[in-house]
Amino acid sequence: MRHLTGFRINRSGALESYAFEWANKNEVGVLESYTYKGIEPPRPELLEAAKRASIIAAKMVSLSLAEQDIMDGTTFYGLKIEYPSDSEYYKLKIKASAQLPTGYTFKYETPNWRVWYSGTRGDFNNAIKSTMQKLMQECWKYIDGERAQTKLTFTKEAEEE
Repeated sequence: MRHLTGFRINRSGALESYAFEWANKNEVGVLESYTYKGIEPPRPELLEAAKRASIIAAKMVSLSLAEQDIMDGTTFYGLKIEYPSDSEYYKLKIKASAQLPTGYTFKYETPNWRVWYSGTRGDFNNAIKSTMQKLMQECWKYIDGERAQTKLTFTKEAEEE
């Protein structure tokens, strides 16, 4: 079974780039690590899921901002996930930033946050778990080749056929 262990969006430079890290057990049970880096635009759902993760991260570090300020002014940079063996949780770190009402940008990283697999750990854990499941699904779609459709240019002859 493969596990996503990292996802980053690099926003420096002319193009955004996307980096994904994951681990997978091979046929003999040895854990292998993989990395994929690409510049192809992702599906809008991946960017929306990353945005929701940055909003959750703002709550995780207890930013004292109004809900609307958090929703309008956050930027997702990356995440790291660890899967301790024989645990009922995984550890999550999110890097993001928030635009403060004063005009400054506050960059932050959450501590290693335990996200419990069971739904018995409260509403906030369930919100994090739900957000992360959606983000992980979208990351897998990107890795597996489902990306945003770029504009195709056809010649007039090709359109007539």
